[in-house]
Amino acid sequence: MEQKRPEKFKKINETTWEIPKTYKIGMNVPARIIATKEILDAMDPGVFDQVTNVATLPGIQKYSICHADGHWG
Repeated sequence: MEQKRPEKFKKINETTWEIPKTYKIGMNVPARIIATKEILDAMDPGVFDQVTNVATLPGIQKYSICHADGHWG
């Protein structure tokens, strides 16, 4: 399966970016990434797949969160 980068992130503040629940079927909460714009742009697309997969887990509350050192695998 090819990993893709979300087309649009919602900017919450200078270091917080959100992927909405509508990005992937089954997401229970939005996904948030804590990183500067430069770090966000350099992240591997697998990171976005990973953080949005976590957002589909049963029992998750509020957000799935990925920090600036996020990686997939």
